[in-house]
Amino acid sequence: MIKIMIVDDMPIFLEYLRGCIDWNSYGFEICCEARDGKEALEKIEEFYPDVVLTDITMPYINGLELAERITSDYPDISVILITGNNEFEYARKAVKIGVCDYIVKPFEKEELILSLLKLHDNIGKAVETQIIQDEEAEKELDEELKTVIYAGNNDKDVLVGIEKHLFPKKEIGSAYLLALFRFDTAGYSKGRTNAREKLMNWENLIAKLLGDMLELEGSFRIFHDFENNIVVLMDFDSDTALDNYKGYEFTDIIQIVKSQLEISSSVAIEKAAGLGDIKKAYERCLSFLSQKGYGQLWDLRKSNDEKGYASLDAIIRLNKDIETLQADDAELVINTLWTRLHEESVDGKVSISDMNLLTSAISILMTNIISSGFSIERIYGEGFSPEKFMADAKSSEEMRDNVIYLYKKRIEFEKGKRESKTHSTAQAAKQYIEENYGNNELSISDISEKLCVNQTYLRKMFKSEMDMTLTEYITQLRMQEAKRLITSTDYKLTEVAERVGYNDVSYFSNVFKKFYGISPRSMGKE
Repeated sequence: MIKIMIVDDMPIFLEYLRGCIDWNSYGFEICCEARDGKEALEKIEEFYPDVVLTDITMPYINGLELAERITSDYPDISVILITGNNEFEYARKAVKIGVCDYIVKPFEKEELILSLLKLHDNIGKAVETQIIQDEEAEKELDEELKTVIYAGNNDKDVLVGIEKHLFPKKEIGSAYLLALFRFDTAGYSKGRTNAREKLMNWENLIAKLLGDMLELEGSFRIFHDFENNIVVLMDFDSDTALDNYKGYEFTDIIQIVKSQLEISSSVAIEKAAGLGDIKKAYERCLSFLSQKGYGQLWDLRKSNDEKGYASLDAIIRLNKDIETLQADDAELVINTLWTRLHEESVDGKVSISDMNLLTSAISILMTNIISSGFSIERIYGEGFSPEKFMADAKSSEEMRDNVIYLYKKRIEFEKGKRESKTHSTAQAAKQYIEENYGNNELSISDISEKLCVNQTYLRKMFKSEMDMTLTEYITQLRMQEAKRLITSTDYKLTEVAERVGYNDVSYFSNVFKKFYGISPRSMGKE
């Protein structure tokens, strides 16, 4: 759990912060509260939070003074300021002295959640703990819902069974509303390492946030498609409620995600007359968003444009080819669809549909790799970027050939690696940590690279197998060895710290005290 201290001199605001968020479900816990900066400094020594969330205007020691003391004396503790509009300039100055972020009142609780999670490695820690819950059950539900958007009227019996399971109170023959939430993968990937994996983590979190935000007269299901886009299927209590729904929650979260995470996104909403028509609604949303920019909500119920549908049959088949390791069929699918699209194009020019096909094919492939736990760079080489790889192609035909190459390379790699990996991955990580915990530059990134798995998969597998997070295990190992050295050798504290992986003896002492409850010097005197 990520431990948070909240500091404010107004009891009503402390109560609001305590109750406005289901903290545990996002991997947080409120470890303590303080009414002013003086009390906060006293409690830091006792509770040692990961994050201090503090107001600015308080008696004795105000939020700015508190922030300066914390960033100086406890550099591993993050500080977020909560400010009023009249304090905005103070908050901006505070960022210069080490404050990690600031939230301006009034704020949406989703802004606060994202602000907290984007600090350092908090999103990774949250994945290790609370955000990914009941994964198998969620995966099974996701597969059912994927069937709905990819099957269509050809599988009516299957759809009827799914409808009864997912929407037991659904009135037969009544309409649905489908929303497709798509993110700017290419824009987010520029200049970021492991961008696809990080974006997938954020997408999973944003889906959870959206579920907490949605308010409608009816029920809904949220899931991901093969490209990890967020899909929301909404069943309303009446046709009037459906027709009156404006989707303001989607507009809000598009803006919040952009301001807090610098991730551009867009949403398309379309009506489906029944479960069998959801595939058509999904196709229309997917095609529309593929041709538009980012930053807004598009309500397709108001549009009669029927052009530009994407071919979902190819998407479904490509995903199956990866799962069944059919490289030749993947090549056949891409070539066949490419040929058909060119036959339908004007003057043989590259069409938007051509580019949509390639973009979707790559998104499916990258999503599958990350979901399977593998490292994209391990398969394709250090520094590999699918966006750059495609952009470097000299013709549309070369782009098509590049996609085929990526699929073949992925399937070839999978054939040599397919096995049950949970236990072996956790044990290999454990061994690597035990051999390298004295290295002050040891990171989860190093471990994932050594084991050829992505960080998200590594964190989840280790937590599942060891019942503690990677970070907790590294700290535990270092503290146990530090205790042994302090109590059984004559090493100076500086040397003990260096031997267990800490360059800063002050930081080491803080971690030690947080772990054992007493300082390393006091333990040495026992």
